[in-house]
Formats: sequence, structure tokens, C-alpha cells
Amino acid sequence: MSAAALLNGALLGGLYALVALGLSLVFGIMRVVNLAHGILVLAGAYLAIMITRSVPVDPLLAFLGVGPAVFVVAALTQRLLLQRLLDHSLEAPLVATFGLLLIGQGFFTFGFGTGPLSLSAPWGRSGLTVAGLTVQMVNVVAFALAVVVIVAVQLLLTRTRLGTALRAASTDPATASTLGINIGLMHALTFGAAAAIAALAGIVYGTAFSVDPNAGLPLLVLGFTVVVMGGVGSVLGTLAGGVLVGVVSTAVGALAAPVYSSIAVNVLLLVLLLVRPRGLSIPRLRRKALP
Repeated sequence: MSAAALLNGALLGGLYALVALGLSLVFGIMRVVNLAHGILVLAGAYLAIMITRSVPVDPLLAFLGVGPAVFVVAALTQRLLLQRLLDHSLEAPLVATFGLLLIGQGFFTFGFGTGPLSLSAPWGRSGLTVAGLTVQMVNVVAFALAVVVIVAVQLLLTRTRLGTALRAASTDPATASTLGINIGLMHALTFGAAAAIAALAGIVYGTAFSVDPNAGLPLLVLGFTVVVMGGVGSVLGTLAGGVLVGVVSTAVGALAAPVYSSIAVNVLLLVLLLVRPRGLSIPRLRRKALP
């Protein structure tokens, strides 16, 4: 196992963190486990495929159209469906998002077929040499995007009035509502932003690998693993969890065989839960006191 392989694994962890970030945000603020998260990642990839087939642009530029579209659809879904279900029970949105997962899987199968598809970009195929170590450019792009997005979200949550309102809606919705904070709006913004981040992750994922309609569930499991390792609801912890998953899976794949990578990650997850149930972080969002 080479140092270059470990570096590639750590950088790949940025992509894993980007996949998981929206899942962590939704649970941290809304207390909802979004089982449709994997489909939102696929939506980003498939919409970018549609755009790049029509217009020869870089997949990341396609996000200028994909991101707002996914944000609007997700925010409306939250307001018109999930919020009404959330008013009745915490279990109803869980079942509804699983239904959305199945609907999305069927929709993408009908529209794109069952075969794998991928996005093409110069940075998806090239390499980069850093201090004598060759890494894949797509991993560098993924890690850079993850750092930028995670830091931006963290600053928004901790340094802005909107972030204060979001954390208030997370910590004590009843009190926040009496103070004039529109809880429904905060939840819609959270769900929409999480979906847009998932769509961005899908574009990078579809460039690094390939996607098919059945990939929603594996992506959801990947996101859960990263979130739990980093600390549920922790924004910065998501990056730590992603890097850990990337390094461990790459190391085990190089030392043994790729088929054992997922097994090793799951074993590590169980050990981490026993030793440090709150994950690697950095206090979780839902435990953070308001300023």
C-alpha cells in the first residue's frame, strides 16, 4: 500500500462527506431521517447528464441549473408533504421518504434505463502530482468542494442571523415559534439546501464513478455511515467521518481486496459506536447552545 493510495483515499473522503452532509443537516435541524437522500444524490447526477447531453458544458457548470431546480422541488416537497406528516408523528415522514426513494428509483429506471451512466469532464480523467505523489484530480476537486461547502455551512449556522434561527428551530421549535421564527420556512430551507448539496455530490460522484437507478440505497447507507462516524448533526464532523471512511476503505482494498472494504468500514463503525457513541466530532448541532 503506497502513500499515494492513502492520500487518494483521504481526498475521496471529501466526496463521501459531501454525499453525507445534507443527511446530517436534515436530521440535525429537522429531526427527520431522510431515507430519500440517496435519490437526491442521483437526481443531481441524472439532471447533469441531461444538461451535458444537450449543452457541452462542464458538469460542475451544470450545477447552476441543477442546484436551484433540486432546491425548489425539495423545499416544496417538505412544505406540502413532509411538514404535514411531521405535524402528526415523527414516524410518518420516515415512511414517506422511503416511499420517495422507491418512486425516484422507478422514475430514473423509466427515464434512463437500468445501465450505469457517467459524466465526462477533463478533471474526471486526469491526475495531479503533489510532492511526488500522484492523485486523481477528481478526488482533489471533490475534497476542495467538500471543504468549501462544509465551512460555508458551518459559518452560516454559527455566524449569521439565519443560522441562529435555524439552530433555534432545531433546539426548541415551540419557543422559537413564539419569538416569530417561521419553523416551517426554516425546515423548507434546510431540506432544500440539503437536497442541493446532495445534487452537487451526485454530479461529482457521477463524474468519479457511474450511477444507476439502484444506487440510491447504497448512497444512503454510505451517507449514514459517514454521519454516524463524524457525529450525528455535526457539520465539521462530517468531513472527519468522510476522510476516515475513505482512508479505511482504500487501505483495506489495497492490502486485501476491494470486496472487504465495506466490511472493514462497517466493523470500524461498530467499534467506534462502542468506544465513542457520539462520533469523532465536535459537538453536534442539536447540542449547541444558542448565542
